[in-house]
Amino acid sequence: MERIRIYFKPIWYNIVRHKAYAGFCVFGTMLTFVFITILLQIVHVVRGNMPPAFHAERIIEVPTYILDERGNNFTDRWNRKDVQLLMGQLKGYENYTCYHDEAGNIRTNGQFGMSMAVYTDYNYWNVFQFDFVQGRPFTEQEARDRWVVVNEGIAKTYFTKENVIGEKLYFQGNEYQIIGVVANVSLFAQDGNLSLWLPEHFDRGVSGNDWVNTFILFPEEADMENAKKMVTHAVNRVAEMKHVNVNNLAEPIRTVQEVRSEFLGGDFWVIGVLGVILLLLAIPILNIILLSSANTNIQVAEIGIKRALGAKQNLVFFEILVENVILVIGGTLLGIILFVPLCQFFDKLLFENMILGAQTILADMNLGVIFGEVLPLSLLFSIISGGLPAYWVVKYPITDMLKGGVK
Repeated sequence: MERIRIYFKPIWYNIVRHKAYAGFCVFGTMLTFVFITILLQIVHVVRGNMPPAFHAERIIEVPTYILDERGNNFTDRWNRKDVQLLMGQLKGYENYTCYHDEAGNIRTNGQFGMSMAVYTDYNYWNVFQFDFVQGRPFTEQEARDRWVVVNEGIAKTYFTKENVIGEKLYFQGNEYQIIGVVANVSLFAQDGNLSLWLPEHFDRGVSGNDWVNTFILFPEEADMENAKKMVTHAVNRVAEMKHVNVNNLAEPIRTVQEVRSEFLGGDFWVIGVLGVILLLLAIPILNIILLSSANTNIQVAEIGIKRALGAKQNLVFFEILVENVILVIGGTLLGIILFVPLCQFFDKLLFENMILGAQTILADMNLGVIFGEVLPLSLLFSIISGGLPAYWVVKYPITDMLKGGVK
């Protein structure tokens, strides 16, 4: 323990003595890694299996629209009767659900607002798995009762008490009782824009249409490429029954995982994310390298004396490197701490007055991303930004160092 204290004492002394450099290094790293953390968390939401689409790679989304022969205008859309015909053509699936979404006024607890709601069947809760923080979903037997499931954003926006089960909520002229509250999910997740879930029995098509979004869950052992071909064939068959030309589907048959990824640009999105991360790293790395070089050159005479007194080259190198690692890791940890408040600030700034109700950029922090991606990236950042200046200094002869600087 004493040897460790002796080793870190000069490192801490240098940090305290050069407060301006230490402060800039910590602050710059904090800003860099708070945005890198947000970006990597979004990547995890889009590409990973998490609520509500734990089985995103096994859920097929049926395109809602069919285009005309020129591929320009919508000629038809799927309603619930079409979906029943479609499912009659399929075999080997595990479950399916369809829902119709509506934006409308809500009134609850003496307050008014706007929200995005869906009228869905009870199977929705089997295809998609939300985390219920209160209550539960409505069942098959309750699908004709006036129940509503809300997200945490709605519960916290309109109620001051914690337990909101049984509270009344009015939507499109109907009175419902809250049966469950689901945890918020990221806006970038599947159905992340939804706030209310209502039984499809009460869908009166107030918006003037009856089109639905359809999702089909296949079992684990299913060959998803064959499943997509089977669904495509079934879509063609149903379209023929409706006397609709299906030469142009608005979108190909894809899994939810593929849809979420391609929604943000597909492969170009991945390249763009990597480009942004490199840009976020490159600029502060260059700044810290320049400042670290200047800071190290100030200490060059002291380093020369250490070398003259017998300190080995690698010991001095690691002493300088460890100083930089401490500053960078400290800045990274501050950035991680700042992650939640910054996301909450963006939520309030961007979504507070939106028509679609309470939404969030990121609902929570995934620790796997922190320990598996952010911290290793931070360590690499510190080694590059601190290691290069340290190497440039310690490689010079002791005599040059003792002269007070490297020319």
